[in-house]
Amino acid sequence: MSQGWTYVFPRMGNSYIGFKAFFDVVGKEVILPKPMNKRILELGVKYAPEGMCFPFKVLLGQFIDILELYKDRKFKLVSLGQYGPCRFGYYTVLHEKILKELGYKNFEMLTLDGSLAHPLPLGIWRELKAIAQLLGFNPPWKLMQGFVNAGYKIYFTELIEKKAYYIMARELTEGEGEKAFEKALKILYNAPSNSLKAIKSAYKKAMDTLNNVEYDENKETLKIGLIGEAYIIMDHDNNLNVEKKLANLGVDTDRSLRVTNWAYDRVMHRNEHKKKMLKINEGYLDYFIGGDGQESIMNTILYKENGFDGVIHLLPFGCLPETVAKQVLATVSHDYDIPILSLTFDEQTGEAGIVTRLEAFVDLLWQRKKGRKVQASVLSNKKEEVPV
Repeated sequence: MSQGWTYVFPRMGNSYIGFKAFFDVVGKEVILPKPMNKRILELGVKYAPEGMCFPFKVLLGQFIDILELYKDRKFKLVSLGQYGPCRFGYYTVLHEKILKELGYKNFEMLTLDGSLAHPLPLGIWRELKAIAQLLGFNPPWKLMQGFVNAGYKIYFTELIEKKAYYIMARELTEGEGEKAFEKALKILYNAPSNSLKAIKSAYKKAMDTLNNVEYDENKETLKIGLIGEAYIIMDHDNNLNVEKKLANLGVDTDRSLRVTNWAYDRVMHRNEHKKKMLKINEGYLDYFIGGDGQESIMNTILYKENGFDGVIHLLPFGCLPETVAKQVLATVSHDYDIPILSLTFDEQTGEAGIVTRLEAFVDLLWQRKKGRKVQASVLSNKKEEVPV
């Protein structure tokens, strides 16, 4: 067995590009979990307790897959935790217990509390202690460089995603946008993580790659907001590439939760975010139910106010906060006159079924949009009529 530690963190969409950059800067070896596949899913489902939510099973499968493939290494398995009435807070404890019961001894399980526990000074102190336990001693300037450069890679990754899906909804040659997207992500991923100048240069090159794709800037599209549980929203493997499928249907999408706005709202400005959310959600969901349930309600209302045509609610099977939010969303949909499609994901979810439901929902939204245009035209003509 090797003497040093190898680090593993959950794969969540393209965010690995930034997270790996941090470990590269501080000089730690990382092995990335594979994208979700049949083996990982089967392992997670086999060993997870019955009734656990879908993300728990996926993450468990990722960890088992790594430990099986690299039995001669010592791993620090890094995951997030959270306070409140959501089973997310039990993930690392249960993962560790299950892995040890399966006989794996070559790992340590470490939790970073994404919520920054109250009061804030205590939360920050706990995070600093967790980072010290995770990484050992590192010069403060090196840690700062790691956070900054990783932050830039995450931010640039999200900008590339937004641009790519925008182009894919308007591309003149089918498939060209997706090819450019994959190439752009590789350019950013391969940029030296210890050089901010190289990262910025790679981002420019990545965006140039996307802008070389021919697309129709004036094409009429629908606007659909994506809400729901953070992991399912942000991980395209687990939501069966909903954003790409919608882009291919000529739809502009906005993902309500990303790594950057999650950190901004829930860590850096959590008190202001909470006040804003409670004000918007008044009369619908006035109390914390754990996870991202309140965000789902708030973001639906905001999407309506910003002129979106519809909302798609993505949730994992067994997610209690989103199940509660789903019931409230029915009332919000009626009161605000905005169509909402709920898609639940688990190990039984089939791609064909998701495609059929997305196509039907998009057709419905186009009919509503055209109907409203006709109605607006009729009303406009009536106003212009001169009485005899």
